[in-house]
Amino acid sequence: MKHFLGKELLAPNAMTIPVDTSIVHEFADPSTLPGRMISVIPKGWHSDIEWISSDDEEGFSVFESAFQRLGIADYAAPYLDLDREVRLFAGFLVVRSRCTDTYFHTDWRKLNNEAFTVLTPLGDNGSDFGLLYKKMTGETGEYAYREGEAIMFGDNFQHSTKPGESEKPVAILCFQFGTDKMKHWPGINALLNDQATQVKRPDGVLIRTGGVANRVISTRRRSLFRR
Repeated sequence: MKHFLGKELLAPNAMTIPVDTSIVHEFADPSTLPGRMISVIPKGWHSDIEWISSDDEEGFSVFESAFQRLGIADYAAPYLDLDREVRLFAGFLVVRSRCTDTYFHTDWRKLNNEAFTVLTPLGDNGSDFGLLYKKMTGETGEYAYREGEAIMFGDNFQHSTKPGESEKPVAILCFQFGTDKMKHWPGINALLNDQATQVKRPDGVLIRTGGVANRVISTRRRSLFRR
């Protein structure tokens, strides 16, 4: 069955899942992450949102390792058209300290649940910027980010940041992932937009998106020699 109703959230193709906070907290300071980490700042989001992601293969491997160790793929696999394994397309941090208005949108649509998003907070102030979403009833629901839990959603999940302001920036760890079959890539790629400068295709090839970085967060490199 490709589509489902999240009984807890009463929303299409959305559920909450447990996550290991010790793995999530590895991303608490993006300036210390291996590889080249960059920031992309979008326009029109009614907030000071920025997306921090990897800009090279080494950096991507950091997000990919966490994604695998968190076991997120197991929750999405039953809904995906797979050949061998669930593929991580992109990993990044969503950081903001204020939001003045709602911006309801869907990450994925008309994909028959071949791609999913997972969001989980890096700290205990995530509830300051909770997630608003549309229920199947037409009502607006509210999801409060909490440590040790993530929200996972696929097609047609309408959501927005809850307007508000926080003295300390709120950081959310995000993974976008799905099928490993290239026949679904055109539709998926069209919706990835310009959140990152690189993404991994279903066939495992890392490609440049044409997105432009606003600033560099880190250019750290792992040592080639173990001490």
